[in-house]
Amino acid sequence: MQSLFYVRFFLRYLALSILLLTSFTASTLAAVPDSNVSKPRLPAVPHTKKTDSVITKKNYTTQQVVVTGTRNESLVQDSPVRVEVISNAQLQSTAMVNAADLLREQTGLLLTTNVRTGVQMMGLSPDYTMILIDGQPMVGRIAGVLELSRISVGNIDRVEIVKGPMSSLYGSDALAGVINIITKKPKDGWSGKVYSQYLHHGAAELQLEGGYGGNDIEATAFFNRKSAVPFELHQDSLVLPYAGFTDYTSQLKALWRISPSINISGNGRYFQSDSRGSFTESFFGQIASNSGSVHQKELSGTLASEWTHGKARLTAQLYGSKYTERYDFDTTQGSAGNTDDFDRQILKGYLQYDVFWNLRNRFTFGLEENLDNTFGSRYPDKPSYRTFSVFGQWEGNPTEWVSYSLSARYVDNSAYANPSFSGNGFDSTLLTALWLTHPKLALNFKLTDNLQFRTSIGTGYKVPDFRQLYIQFSNNLAGAGYNLLGARRLGLDLQPERSTAFDAGLTYNFTSESTENPLSGSIEVRGFRNNLSNLIEFYLAGQDPNTNVAVYSYHNLAHVYTQGIETNVRLAKQVDASKLLSLDLGYQYLDAKDVEVLNAIDKKEAVYISGEYLLRKNYGGLWLRSKHSGVVRFQLDDQEIGVKANIRLQYVGRFGDESLDKNGLAIGNPPRRVLDRDDEYVPGYTILNAAISKRFENVNILSASRIETTLGVNNILDTMNLKSIPSLLGRQFFVNLAIQW
Repeated sequence: MQSLFYVRFFLRYLALSILLLTSFTASTLAAVPDSNVSKPRLPAVPHTKKTDSVITKKNYTTQQVVVTGTRNESLVQDSPVRVEVISNAQLQSTAMVNAADLLREQTGLLLTTNVRTGVQMMGLSPDYTMILIDGQPMVGRIAGVLELSRISVGNIDRVEIVKGPMSSLYGSDALAGVINIITKKPKDGWSGKVYSQYLHHGAAELQLEGGYGGNDIEATAFFNRKSAVPFELHQDSLVLPYAGFTDYTSQLKALWRISPSINISGNGRYFQSDSRGSFTESFFGQIASNSGSVHQKELSGTLASEWTHGKARLTAQLYGSKYTERYDFDTTQGSAGNTDDFDRQILKGYLQYDVFWNLRNRFTFGLEENLDNTFGSRYPDKPSYRTFSVFGQWEGNPTEWVSYSLSARYVDNSAYANPSFSGNGFDSTLLTALWLTHPKLALNFKLTDNLQFRTSIGTGYKVPDFRQLYIQFSNNLAGAGYNLLGARRLGLDLQPERSTAFDAGLTYNFTSESTENPLSGSIEVRGFRNNLSNLIEFYLAGQDPNTNVAVYSYHNLAHVYTQGIETNVRLAKQVDASKLLSLDLGYQYLDAKDVEVLNAIDKKEAVYISGEYLLRKNYGGLWLRSKHSGVVRFQLDDQEIGVKANIRLQYVGRFGDESLDKNGLAIGNPPRRVLDRDDEYVPGYTILNAAISKRFENVNILSASRIETTLGVNNILDTMNLKSIPSLLGRQFFVNLAIQW
């Protein structure tokens, strides 16, 4: 019966796509002047020669085409929504291995570690950041976090980051923002690449790429294998074992241009991970290990078609993904059971209709339906979600100096009935619809040729996920035992989370008039504020009366805010015709507080056993948030001899860890612990990385067009904190070799 339902789902969207193509397009185009004019295209980005300077390249970054901010093509400088881009050149120069390493070095993105390594954005936990690969969501959140280390960097063309609520365009999980990982397209003609890397701790990587780019057909193939042997880390009296693993990632992409107005594309991705050995678990500051194996598999695919006629475009997509995870642990270690399994399936139908009046004036209308099914030992109820969404967006450019986007989305979720308004004797249907559209307005003002002001205000939402509602899990490991129960299993009614966010920033781009040693760069200052209601937080609910094991669950915090300032300075200096120097500096100040705690302080309700009152100056805010963080990147590029060298630094300030709570001061209903002492913080830390690469052009080895080798050291300072941050593995040396055809 389930397979029949999926077939009907597919046929429904296929039929709807054809109907829209034949009727909706025709009727709309009839109302658009000059319907025979082809769809406006973005201006060509200037090409840089080998001898071009970094300054030229830096200036051209504003000419990059991005898609994540508005779900349509826009130039970075013209997009009303601020989009940060990590380019392929940056990826190559640093020789990073996985997405976790990549995102760690971006301003305002902090990695958090529990069961998985995830990314915190704007002071919001990884649950609220949507991770996309080629515009489609990743599947496999465990403990609310996607394991970013399973994403290989080798196949990434660029990464687009949008900070702030994007629920109007991307739905529930985009409360904090969106990270879109965009994979490579083929070069013209045939191309290929072999890449191999060896890292400290016995880790190795092999990567194969191939592709063909023609006028009518494009195709790429990617394969990656990563492996590591088991190892141990020692710090003081603590010894942590890490299991060996073997990961496989493969991807196929193809595009067929049937005609100038019609194309069909497909994308298939497969991931498999097998780990065996001793596993370290860090949970609420408790460290324990168990032996056994973990097996993960993810299979996803997208089938899409795009029709263009005159000034209109219709895009239809069907996406499916299946993620499975299975734990087989030794019962002698005290685990709750020998086997723990998890299975999640997602099926999505998507339609988007765009009308282009010109490059910067266009209307977008979309329909989206998601089916989300979960199975496994942790979810005996087999919870299922069904979500239907309608969204729209208007992008305008009334003058040469102003551009805007206005977007909204209406969502119907099967797990939560739409709220209703009653009383006062009036029809509430319209008010209900308006309240549920989650609008966002973004503005871009070009104050001068070099100075831009961007601002946005928007709302976001997130319904409780299956984990927060239904999970049923027990871990009896010695030293780290706990039970985790979904809120509904404890009779708690979690409310959907909502946010209102505002941000504003100035960007100044400059280029010196000197022709011999020009200096170019940009300075950006941005402030943001998020007001959240019903924020869902993890908390200690009590103890199991039978086993005295701690029981954790989820509850709503009535009012929370996160606010801060981000600054980025980018400089590029041409030393001579071939030598280029660049410097990137980034800093974030973050203030994240629970308003209910602040109110209790002001009302003299936060009282210690000694009778003293908690003062505002002693309240540290939300747990696991660093007030100060920053990144520094310095790079030398000598194109004449084909050498690149870089030094990168990341600083993360101290953050509160609830497991270090010393006095148990609790406020609110249900009560939560308060960060109020210096010894409840994990000390800040610094990570220093360096790499140097050498490029050989037009070599006669294996008929290759280019060979490049890189040597590097990650975490030069050997920073470690095994108890609080087990993902810091200490100093790592690496070497890699890439052969390109």
